[in-house]
Amino acid sequence: MVKPICIIGTGIGGLTTGTLLANEGYAVKIVEKNSKLGGRTVSMKFRNHILDNGFHIMPFYKKSAIFTVLKLVGIENRLNLTTVDKISFFSDTGFHKYPKGMGDLLRLSLIPFKSRISLLKILLPMAFASMQKTESRDNLSLTEVTKNLDPKSNAFFEAVCMLAFADSSEHISLGEFARTIIRANPFKGGTSEFAYPVDGGYDSISKVLANFIQEKNGEINLNTSVKRIVIENSVVTGIVTFDDKLIKTNCVVVSYPAYLALNELFEKNIIDDKFIKKIDRLNKKTSVVEVHFALNSKLDSRQVVFPVGDNYVTKGIFFISNIAPSVSPLGEHLMITGTPVSSLVAEDPQKIKQIVDDMKKEISIIYPNFTSSLIWERPMAWNLVESVVKEPGMVWKSKMPHQIPGIKGLFFVGDSTVSYGIGTDSAAHSSILCHPKIVKYLDKKLS
Repeated sequence: MVKPICIIGTGIGGLTTGTLLANEGYAVKIVEKNSKLGGRTVSMKFRNHILDNGFHIMPFYKKSAIFTVLKLVGIENRLNLTTVDKISFFSDTGFHKYPKGMGDLLRLSLIPFKSRISLLKILLPMAFASMQKTESRDNLSLTEVTKNLDPKSNAFFEAVCMLAFADSSEHISLGEFARTIIRANPFKGGTSEFAYPVDGGYDSISKVLANFIQEKNGEINLNTSVKRIVIENSVVTGIVTFDDKLIKTNCVVVSYPAYLALNELFEKNIIDDKFIKKIDRLNKKTSVVEVHFALNSKLDSRQVVFPVGDNYVTKGIFFISNIAPSVSPLGEHLMITGTPVSSLVAEDPQKIKQIVDDMKKEISIIYPNFTSSLIWERPMAWNLVESVVKEPGMVWKSKMPHQIPGIKGLFFVGDSTVSYGIGTDSAAHSSILCHPKIVKYLDKKLS
C-alpha cells in the first residue's frame, strides 16, 4: 500500500512537486514549519503596502518552469500576471533602454558602437549554443569572457547580472549565464519577458498552487516542523514532527536546501559523511541590503532602473507599484532598492545605515523629488539569503542530486538541487526533472 507522499516545505519546489503529483491522483501531505505559504517568496502587509521578501520576478514569463507546471495541470489562467518590460539603465549620461534582444543591443546608447559589436561577438555564440555545450563552461567564471572588455561594457554586464542573478559577474558561472542567454533567445523558442502577479505579492504563485493541491484532496499543514525522516533498512518509513508525532509514509520529498536537510533531518550514520561533506560545499549564501520606500508621488513611469557603474552603491531600483498598483494604497507608491554585500556588512547596523544613507543620496540625484516625496523607509539586511548555487563548479548537474544512492523513497527538490536557472524558476525546474523519478518509484510500490 502506498501511503500519502509527505513533502517538507511549501516553497515553490514543494508546491510545484505537490501540484504535479496531486494532478495525477497521488495523495499528497505537505508540512511547513512557518505560518505562511511561499518559503522565501512569502510577502507581508506593512502600513497597507504588500512587501515581498526581496524583489522577485518570473523570468522568461510563459517559458518559465513555473508557468510550465501551471500549464501542465491546466491552471495557468488562475495566475494573473503583468509583464515587467519598462526596464532601463541609468548612468552619468542619463537613462538608457534595457536591450531585450540582439537588435536592441546594437542600438544600446549606454556604450560605444564598437563596444556593442564586441558584446555581440560574445553573446551571439552563447545564444545559439546547445544546452549540452554550456555544461563545459560550468566551472568557469563569467569574467573569463568579460575581463578584456572596456569599462563601460563591463558595467553593462554587471547590470545584467543584477537583473538575472542579483549578484556580480565574478560570482556567476559562465555556463549558467550562457543558459540564461539561450532561454531568452526567440530564435530558439525563448523569450526575454519577465512577469509579476497583478494582485501583488510574489507568493500569489504559491497560493494558486496550494489551492489546486487542496482541490485535489491534498493536505497542507502549516506550523508543522519536522524533527526527523525515518529510514529503516535503507527505505523511508515516515517522518517525525517536533511534537513527536509519527506520520507514516513510503515517500518523502524534501523541498528546502539539501545541505541543511542532510545535517538536520537524519539520525547519525544514515547518510554517508563523505556525501554530506560533498553537498555542504553548496552552502553558499548571498547577503544583501534592501530598502522599501513608500512615497506620496510617482517618481518615474519605469518599472526597473539599474544604476550602472562602480560609483553607485544602489544596484537596482524597483518601482513595485508601477508593476502592480495593488501593492500600495491609493495615493502612495512603493519602491525597493537593493545591493549585494558581504555577510560582515549585513551583520553591522552602522554599515547598513551608511548604505541606506548612500542609497538615499544616489536616488535623490537621479530623482530630485525623492526626499520630499518620502513617507517612510524600511531597511532589511539578509545575511542568509537563498543559496542559488550560481558560482562556477556549483551549477546545473553539479548540484545536489534528486536522490541519494541506496536510499529508497527519499527525494530532494529545490533551487540547490539538480536544475538550471536560479531561485523560484530553478526550484520549479527541479520539480519537473524529479517528478518522473518519484512516479516511477510510487508505481513500483503499487505493482
